[in-house]
Amino acid sequence: MTYVRTNWVDDVTPLSATNMNNIEDGLINTNNIEEVLTNIRPRVAALEVLTSNFQPTTWLEVQQLSRDGKGEEYFEVGDQFMVDYDGSPRLCDIIAINQDTPTDTLYSYSITIQFHDVLLTSMFDASEPSNPDANRQTSGNNRYIHSGIKQWLNSADTTFAWVSKHAYDVAPTGTPYTGSGFLKLLDQDLVAVLGAVNKKVAKATVDGGGQDTFSDKVFLLSKKEVYGTDEGVVTGEVAYPYYSQMAASATDAAVPWRVKYLETIADIWWLRSPNVSLSYGSRHVSTTGVVAASFANTDQGVVPVFVIV
Repeated sequence: MTYVRTNWVDDVTPLSATNMNNIEDGLINTNNIEEVLTNIRPRVAALEVLTSNFQPTTWLEVQQLSRDGKGEEYFEVGDQFMVDYDGSPRLCDIIAINQDTPTDTLYSYSITIQFHDVLLTSMFDASEPSNPDANRQTSGNNRYIHSGIKQWLNSADTTFAWVSKHAYDVAPTGTPYTGSGFLKLLDQDLVAVLGAVNKKVAKATVDGGGQDTFSDKVFLLSKKEVYGTDEGVVTGEVAYPYYSQMAASATDAAVPWRVKYLETIADIWWLRSPNVSLSYGSRHVSTTGVVAASFANTDQGVVPVFVIV
């Protein structure tokens, strides 16, 4: 029953049993509210404990925590996940939280993850026999935005379908270009929560210097992001915390923790940055952790990076 309030007026409103009972009922209801609050307070406290101890068990839950701005509450740089790739579990590391900027402006937060070790070996890009640059004819092209590896990393094709990026471009050969695209082989629940982020990469002098910009879900790290050192134009690039904490300051020197393995053997792994003084040399991390470079058409280790947005 809905309570109808009595408008009390001095010397007018009668002091009746009905009005007095309304007052009594109000007092009882007030006590009942306090009793209800007393009962639910422990339950609220228990819910808060459960919430604080929550650990995500799906990629969708990880994404939701990130989108809610809680990535840094639940995760730390260096935390590890097991990720399914081509039917096998692979160890991955969080290398940054909220460092990469999502391309979709609806989102502000990100969790950047890298495979812990070398996933496979591959050429960076193919030789281009018709290229006016003689070195690119024989040794490949070190411009990342034109590379075969960039295309493959962002392909969800059942059979990878290469697309020419410039007049002299040539399709890459060998593994992994003869099989499925990387995103086809990765855990599809994980793929569903990945988002493109804004990235940059230095251009070689032969390409006019400066930087290329691109937006991808999956990419290779740059020299700046691993070593913290500059080569060419690196505006907007920052060392990832996972790597910057490995040395007291930015250095190209050997740091053992940069070394990655293919099974049990230390292996070279590609960076996306060029040796800016060359048209064909792409930077890599050596088997001792020193920065070096290889011909773009040689097979070296691939260590993909992807971002939950």
